[in-house]
Amino acid sequence: MMDVLATITSQAGAIQDAQEQIKRDCAEFAELLHDINNHPFSAVERQTVRLTTTPEPCAHIMAIVAGIRLNELEELANRRGLRTSSSNKHATVFVFNNSPNVLHLDGVMHSYPQHAS
Repeated sequence: MMDVLATITSQAGAIQDAQEQIKRDCAEFAELLHDINNHPFSAVERQTVRLTTTPEPCAHIMAIVAGIRLNELEELANRRGLRTSSSNKHATVFVFNNSPNVLHLDGVMHSYPQHAS
């Protein structure tokens, strides 16, 4: 009986630790979204949060951004100690640190659109 109690206590502690990590990471991601909103000509248009518990508790924040280039986003993320991973084919960038939590940004430009002269 004591083994069951010890297991439950251990798992409850792990869940609480994961919740605290999610809170910290979401705060970092929110600060990055704030930086994007304050960057000239860029904006965060919409965001959603999805929490999962399998295989471990984590948060997946999705946002649509406009008016920011990949190199500008990378610079803002690096200032906050975050890393980026971008797609070569799509305007999607994933921002993360050393946890399973992730910020998924759609709409990041690889370069500014060329205007016809």
